[in-house]
Amino acid sequence: MSLIISKGSVFMKLKRYSVLCAVLALGLMFCGAAAAVPEDTITVGMAADAKSLDPQMTNDTTSSTYMIQMYEPLIEINSDRELVPCLAESWKQLDDLTYEITLRKGVKFHNGAEVTADDAVFTLNRMTTPAAAAVKSYGANIDASGLKVIDRYTFQVKASSPMAGFLSYLTHSSSYILCKAAVEAAGEDYAKHPIGTGPFKFVEKLKGDHVSYERFEDYWGNKPRYKKLLMRTIPEATSRVIELETGNIDIAYGIPNNDFKRLQDEGKVAVYNKPGLSITYMGFNTQIPPFDNPKVRKAITIAIDREGALDVVYKGLGRVPTSPLIPVNNYFPDPVPVEYDPDKAEKMLEEAGVKDLEFTIYTNENKQRKDYAEVIQAMLGDLGITVKIQVLEWGTFLEQLKAGKLPVFMIGWAADNINPDPDAYIKAAMHSRFAGPSNRVWLKDALVDELLDKGTVTPDGPERAEIYKKFCDRVNELNPWCYLAIADTLYGANKNLKGAEKFYRGSINRLDRIYYE
Repeated sequence: MSLIISKGSVFMKLKRYSVLCAVLALGLMFCGAAAAVPEDTITVGMAADAKSLDPQMTNDTTSSTYMIQMYEPLIEINSDRELVPCLAESWKQLDDLTYEITLRKGVKFHNGAEVTADDAVFTLNRMTTPAAAAVKSYGANIDASGLKVIDRYTFQVKASSPMAGFLSYLTHSSSYILCKAAVEAAGEDYAKHPIGTGPFKFVEKLKGDHVSYERFEDYWGNKPRYKKLLMRTIPEATSRVIELETGNIDIAYGIPNNDFKRLQDEGKVAVYNKPGLSITYMGFNTQIPPFDNPKVRKAITIAIDREGALDVVYKGLGRVPTSPLIPVNNYFPDPVPVEYDPDKAEKMLEEAGVKDLEFTIYTNENKQRKDYAEVIQAMLGDLGITVKIQVLEWGTFLEQLKAGKLPVFMIGWAADNINPDPDAYIKAAMHSRFAGPSNRVWLKDALVDELLDKGTVTPDGPERAEIYKKFCDRVNELNPWCYLAIADTLYGANKNLKGAEKFYRGSINRLDRIYYE
């Protein structure tokens, strides 16, 4: 099912920004109030459903938000951006490639089985198989031949090459430790019956409606103070706000910017504003004409008043990126002025031999992305470029991207935690090896690949800094992403809910640490 928005949109003309703002502000839609949930349940309003609950079958932020409630990695990154133990009790590096990891003893999976080195080795090996194509960029770092069980709680893992940030990769959702017996028994149906070690265990998934969990009473760490967690799919952002205001949900992710300021002023619910961990961008499939021409991609980009678009869509709560890295990354380059030059854009299109340009922007149901698409439709319309918009369901949208069927699209690239290593953040999005599953623009550039490969193996220091500077410069020259926003992370919660103010990982936060007194 898709929605096609034609050029006749109310956002047709750039000079009508004021109309656009009014329409966005008045976009409240009432939805039937859900029945109040029991006091021992915390309910979260999500913008989209999880594509999968198998951490190696998908690599999207939304699914990670669902999965982090029931799975755990070997190692975590804390709020100070330090590697700290989780399921791993300790680790040591044996040589340039090999690490020995010792597990906590007595940790149980949700089916009652104890976590052992066999499960860890099974999980990491599975990442390297074709079945885990969605997380190919992470499995590529592991030399499967170097996975070795030492004893019940100790194993060795070998990097495919020397890596400055190898251990930081093991914090990613693709490394959530799986129960070998459960995965093998369920086969292709595993995602329907997921088994983790986390503070909540899976109960039910109703597609497009909710995922429910209950407290895992044998959890090895501090157990949640409440019994049940319900994560509801509420795609319409204004509906999530209404559900929060009426008390039908306890947390709402993705608060619209207009509502954020209103809710902040009214003070009836708590709202939070945290630095963003993702780039919203309009991507060009670099293998599909005319977007295989960097000059065309650049022309479209500089024809868009991106600062103005940020003010319209996010009310200035964010920044326009000027590089593929984000501020949390090491070697993040100094920001440069955001280029906006419609006259230059027209000349570049003429030089590229492109006349009467017409294309469709594909996106999902995300309100901000749809709003951006409409603003861009209006701006490019003023230059005689015809833009249509097609909205796809999230799962369908991802599958079409993976298959390389969308020439121009609106999406984000997010860090699933605050890992500062740039290799862990950007390599999967830009290296030609990952074209399709995570390199959604199908960029295939020898220099980009070379720089990314060097960045992987070079120790931290001035040499590595220079590599990532050259990488950012090259990507900006190729312009596969039209950078739009690093939007602030906005979410709301019941005023009496404790712990929500401590979230630091964007939307991908563990919810066992929140509670009512």
